[in-house]
Amino acid sequence: MMLHSKTAHDYLVPAIVFALAALFIYAGAEKISEPLQFADTIAAFAILPAVAINLLAAGLPIFEVGSGLLLLVPRIRRIGALAVVLISMVFFSALLSALVRGLVLDCGCFGTGPPSRPRMWLELGSDVLFFSGALFVYFRLLRSDSNASISASGFPSSMERTMLR
Repeated sequence: MMLHSKTAHDYLVPAIVFALAALFIYAGAEKISEPLQFADTIAAFAILPAVAINLLAAGLPIFEVGSGLLLLVPRIRRIGALAVVLISMVFFSALLSALVRGLVLDCGCFGTGPPSRPRMWLELGSDVLFFSGALFVYFRLLRSDSNASISASGFPSSMERTMLR
């Protein structure tokens, strides 16, 4: 039996998972508590037709909270990481679009605040970090899942061979 000593890498995935989960649960809860204000924030981006704004304002916060909760459940953590990857891409695209068009607004990411371009750039950088962290977690878990299905001999176990037939 080989003993496994813990390294920094063993703590990195759980740290990222819990940080992302906390951030997305908090951000979603903030938006749920102020749905009209969040709808106004979405409208300020001037990307969506008016009919879609309320739907997104109602659904996006639930998706954010759900993504955070999925990250906390080990068996479905990869799904949560993938959800954070996708929503981070949406946030990044919306913010970049606003910056390119010269808009100055509050993104509404973590509640409300004064609109400013420097803050928008910081939030764009945050979206890149969230995306990168979630993508790292997704592929790290994917790799660990595939490694776990191989026995010490390098071949699938007898039980796995039976399941593959």
